[in-house]
Amino acid sequence: MRIRGLIFDFNGVIVDDEPLHARAVQQVLREENVELSLDDYYDKYLPFDDYNCLLNILRDRQQPFHEARIRDLVGRKAVHYFSQVTENIPALQGSIGFIRSLAADLPIVIASGAARREIDFLLGELGLADRFLKVIASGDVTNSKPHPEAFVKAFEMLRTQVPDLDPRQVVVFEDSYLGVQAARRAGLKCVGLSTSYSPERLGAAHLVVDSLAGWTVARLEEAIE
Repeated sequence: MRIRGLIFDFNGVIVDDEPLHARAVQQVLREENVELSLDDYYDKYLPFDDYNCLLNILRDRQQPFHEARIRDLVGRKAVHYFSQVTENIPALQGSIGFIRSLAADLPIVIASGAARREIDFLLGELGLADRFLKVIASGDVTNSKPHPEAFVKAFEMLRTQVPDLDPRQVVVFEDSYLGVQAARRAGLKCVGLSTSYSPERLGAAHLVVDSLAGWTVARLEEAIE
């Protein structure tokens, strides 16, 4: 296959901040006297954006989950997250090196369930803010993964640069099983990064790796063919 466009998830793909999100969610729930184990978070809730993550947690525990409460929790969770991430940016160096090695004329987009302010802040800190054609964040879509909406929008953005682009010429990088499902539903190729889940959990991806260190576009083309 010939790769003519790339789409990156953010958390667990460019930055290894899933543990920070988990702790922030636990902290804000603890303030509400709601307990959540790390195993439960990773098993059921990690792939969702903040709003749907907290909504599903409360609903599963038969807690009130009206919109005002969820919005309040999302805002407080963000405060807890930023208090951690500003102390030490948990960059995935293999991914950062891979992105910096890409040809300037290869269009790349981020499609993530993370909040835009989190993505923009971290991209700025990593010196990558100008490398991406577009960032599609949680507020830019109606449906969270595994719905393919974010990846469909990302693909359409890539087509503004490559009008004859075929979905089979685009590779998505994902760390969650719901993200892999979303990429497949959008008709795109998918590489799973086993930073958050086991390779077996990401088995629906076309290729599963533990890091992007040492990978090139040419090598990916051969591996995914």
